[in-house]
Amino acid sequence: MTAVLGSPAPTDGPITEIRCDLNESVHPPLPSVLAALRAGVGAENRYPPMRPDALRGIIADHLDVAAEQVTVGAGATAVAVAILADCASRARRQGVPDARIATPVPTFDGFGMIADMLGLRLDPTPLTSDGGPDLDALADCAGPRTTAVIVCSPHNPTGAVVGETALRRFLDTIPPEVTVILDQAYVEYSTDPPDVRSMVEDHPNLVVLRTFSKAYGLAGLRVGYAVGSRWTIPAARAHEVPFSVGAAAHLAVPIALGAQRELAERVRATSAERDRLTTMLRAIGCHVLPGQANFVYLPGSDGLAIGRMLRTAGVVTREFAEHGCRVTVGDRHTTDHLMTALRSAALLT
Repeated sequence: MTAVLGSPAPTDGPITEIRCDLNESVHPPLPSVLAALRAGVGAENRYPPMRPDALRGIIADHLDVAAEQVTVGAGATAVAVAILADCASRARRQGVPDARIATPVPTFDGFGMIADMLGLRLDPTPLTSDGGPDLDALADCAGPRTTAVIVCSPHNPTGAVVGETALRRFLDTIPPEVTVILDQAYVEYSTDPPDVRSMVEDHPNLVVLRTFSKAYGLAGLRVGYAVGSRWTIPAARAHEVPFSVGAAAHLAVPIALGAQRELAERVRATSAERDRLTTMLRAIGCHVLPGQANFVYLPGSDGLAIGRMLRTAGVVTREFAEHGCRVTVGDRHTTDHLMTALRSAALLT
């Protein structure tokens, strides 16, 4: 029997696999969202809207921005494709050869894949010792061929957060013709997120990327969005794929946005379990970076060794070659099983 993230231990045999590698929420969609999805199943023979204009308006109202400042796609990854496709097109129109994007690494694998798909070069920059993006190095890397830079906060895979003051200082160093993507996939877990509305007003080249896949627990629906200026967003919309946001997402998102109290409770529960896992790992001598997401990060060769040990015990984590190991936070049972597996694997080595 194969166990999924957060599932209870089976009684009829050993657990062969627990997935702690994709940063999915341990919680299912909120009950009100599930009810709406069940009610809408019978209409799946119908197309969703060709353009998700109504959904844009709902998200814009939630953020208190104009609908023209929001774009929606089939997951934040699809939105990132549209934004970077516009960046690539702009570079071609300007006659920029060998256009580039810059981002700290390790980071979300999708950025490298998107760069390859669009014919962009990816210039990697380092992280700081605490796992955060080295903004000075990133600013230095942005040259005449750079069409976009990407900053994740909380950073994937370390969970490190960049404060608003540092972000604003960084934005002041980037030429206005270079798009800055602020990836906030895990922003709901951040204790003091920046005021992106005012930041977008002050920096028209800033685009903030968000998703319903993580804290909202809607990874299977594939819906994400970006908020930016009236300069960046319409250009990105030109690269949207028609009908790409499914009917289920149109049903779920308005209800999910209206359930902020329930969402906050789930975020608190996940954050508490993350802190518990961090404490337990540190108690047995593991180095764990402080972070604000639904995962923990163990840096360096020791972290990679822990990832390998867990894999031998059936716990799948995400290892970043030469960098470290990321472990998605599950429920209490998952944490206990992970620690038991780690202790058992350590005894066998």
